[in-house]
Amino acid sequence: MSKADFNKIQKLLQTVTAYRISKATGIGDTTISRWVTGKTPIGKMSLENAIKLTNYAEELDMENEKQLLEE
Repeated sequence: MSKADFNKIQKLLQTVTAYRISKATGIGDTTISRWVTGKTPIGKMSLENAIKLTNYAEELDMENEKQLLEE
């Protein structure tokens, strides 16, 4: 089931470059940069993009947890 989590999206936008997010999600880096800078409110993003960003944030969280377990 697809879901959008704006807390995860905000954390993602604060910690990962627009370029990297763009390459992973297919969302334009200009669009991502506008959310980061506040030119476009995060609340105005489409549900489709919110789900893509949430899924990517969760994917990164899983990768980080896996790395911690391997250490």
